[in-house]
Amino acid sequence: MHIDRPLHSLAATELFAKDLAAILRPADAVALEGQLGAGKTTLVRLLAKALAIAPEAVSSPTFVLMHRYERDNAPDLIHIDAYRLDPPELDAQGLETLGLDTLNNDTITIIEWADRLADALPENALRIELRHVDEDKRSAHITIPESWHDRPALSTLKPRSDTICPITGQRVPADSPTWPFASERARMADLGKWFDERYEISRPIEERDLEQGD
Repeated sequence: MHIDRPLHSLAATELFAKDLAAILRPADAVALEGQLGAGKTTLVRLLAKALAIAPEAVSSPTFVLMHRYERDNAPDLIHIDAYRLDPPELDAQGLETLGLDTLNNDTITIIEWADRLADALPENALRIELRHVDEDKRSAHITIPESWHDRPALSTLKPRSDTICPITGQRVPADSPTWPFASERARMADLGKWFDERYEISRPIEERDLEQGD
């Protein structure tokens, strides 16, 4: 499965990072590729923020290969930068030869310049290629492994479009952090309707209904 998602602003990239964080599970690996300046480290920082890690603590681990960011009662985030690696440095044992065998139930691993690790990457890694659109705009080409296809929130990675807030009637840009609501206040008002049982269901709830939103 492939998804192309536009990242035409920092806000859109941050929203993408939040959507990505929502589907990640322990032992997941994310292979991040793209040219210099494509925004790989920026995406890692925003993903860390979405995972409740201080983004200012995240830096490119180019010279040490790997950083580990601990989380309370949640899988740690492993950040690997393979920019300075030569493919010949790897053998059939893959990441273990570099002391980077970190994929276990206590971690989530994201790898910059993942193409330099070639066949050492796990087969079930999510692959994201960041591409330049112009000087300020990027896009993400996402390749989703078959083993991830049963994740209910996977549809949130698909491109969003501008919409109308169901509470205020205002237009909501696709990269709004409160999408599909015009504000956090509107989001809470909508939640209040559910708690007050003021919503009426005109048809049975289907799985796609549960996949909408954050």
